[in-house]
Amino acid sequence: MTPRQMIMTSLAVLAVTGAPYAQAPTKTEKVLGTSGVATVKMTGEVVWVNGNWLLAKMEPLGNYSLFDVKPGREFIIDGQTKRIADLKPGTVLNGMITTRTTDVTVRTTSTLNGQVVWQQGNYVALRLENGEIKEYKVPDSYRFMVEGKSASVQELREGMKVTATKIVEEPQTEISSDTVITGRAPKPGK
Repeated sequence: MTPRQMIMTSLAVLAVTGAPYAQAPTKTEKVLGTSGVATVKMTGEVVWVNGNWLLAKMEPLGNYSLFDVKPGREFIIDGQTKRIADLKPGTVLNGMITTRTTDVTVRTTSTLNGQVVWQQGNYVALRLENGEIKEYKVPDSYRFMVEGKSASVQELREGMKVTATKIVEEPQTEISSDTVITGRAPKPGK
């Protein structure tokens, strides 16, 4: 059985709401997957600035793009730090946007303790530590711990105290972005 099949089997083990696990010990970990970096270069000439809004004629296509510039954004124009209010029409801006993405799997492992109140085939009903009784459909391959020994769902009997582990995996993508904007001021007389 591959690790992915084992995880998927574990996920299917206790398909119930998270409520029974509220008191159960849990462990959460991040498993890093593939990463990627993408860089986009943009060049445009400032046409108009008003507050945090900047309109630029983009190169090489000549289309116009309107940007809502975040407060505090700095531009390096002719080697000097400038703010949006300092930009003048004719200023040529070069933007370098680097975006890093990392696939992450957040894996939460919960331990469930209970007492068997009923078992039939692949179904088992457990009285949880908080007094609730919950029913679970369990795959053949899943193993419970009973008095320190491994047992299948078919081997469970009324009154047995069992421990089960629930693993939930949630895929996510973490994204970070860096933007550097440089440029040159318009030449006098333009």
